[in-house]
Amino acid sequence: MKHLLDTSVWYRGLVEPDTIPAELQKLLANTRVPFGLSDISLWEVGKKVQIGKMTLKKELGAWLEEACTKNVTVLPMTAKVVNDAMHLPRFPTKDPADEIIVATARVHNLTLLTLDRKLRNYRHAKIEYYRPLKSKL
Repeated sequence: MKHLLDTSVWYRGLVEPDTIPAELQKLLANTRVPFGLSDISLWEVGKKVQIGKMTLKKELGAWLEEACTKNVTVLPMTAKVVNDAMHLPRFPTKDPADEIIVATARVHNLTLLTLDRKLRNYRHAKIEYYRPLKSKL
């Protein structure tokens, strides 16, 4: 496993693939490529559904089960991940979920695939930033 999916990359890759660059779509579509996913990404999607910022075509639990495909390994928030998250140097956001996601990538030595502009120049983790595309809808 080489990559960790940011929540937005994971969600958009499944629900709005036309909003991510073709190069990233191709990578995500390859079912032989294993990806990591921080467990906090499941919570982020659930929270956004709960507060009405996101809608799903299925009930949340069913969607999450289906969205965790065979090539996606959900990585737990461990003591090492939390400790690393609390010590990220000059972290560019105040979002605790971003801290956990970046720390998960660092602890597991993975490259984070993200659409988050605030993380694109963060030099204390391996990050591949992709500029999101506008939806054709």
